[in-house]
Amino acid sequence: MFKKSAAVSSALLILLVRLAGAQAAGDAVGLGVSVGAAFPSGSTARITTSNGEASLDWGFYVNIPLIYTFHLTPSAELYKLGAQNATDMDLAFKFIVPLSRFSLYAGVAPGLTAVGEVTALHVGALAGASFKLVSNLDTFLQAKYQWVFEGSRNLRVLHLNAGMLFNFR
Repeated sequence: MFKKSAAVSSALLILLVRLAGAQAAGDAVGLGVSVGAAFPSGSTARITTSNGEASLDWGFYVNIPLIYTFHLTPSAELYKLGAQNATDMDLAFKFIVPLSRFSLYAGVAPGLTAVGEVTALHVGALAGASFKLVSNLDTFLQAKYQWVFEGSRNLRVLHLNAGMLFNFR
């Protein structure tokens, strides 16, 4: 029940933000994909990892500009923690520093991590750079360090990603 109501609430929030904020900002909403590597360390009572062993990390995201220098970015990333598949659902709050040929950004990314039957809260800090290739196609490089909280212990995951963003103009 909680998952269904959370999904509906998230969808409504994204729709409201899109209708209210992005139109006012005059910036384009974008859809993107990313690929990279995840480096987990630590473990919890129900989640075990292979410390430091890299795994493929890929995902999808939506970039929603509220104002020119502040964007909301819901995302889903998939990777492995040891022998188990993991999925992160984030809502990143990104602060943008626009420069002449590219933009730098930093932010926080709270969300949920699902590993097997376990769903745990996480929070992450991220930083990256975005480069405009053509008028509606961007590429980016990003690093995110997140803490997954499950029980009295936590694990940490470093994500290094690169991706493409298609902007709807």
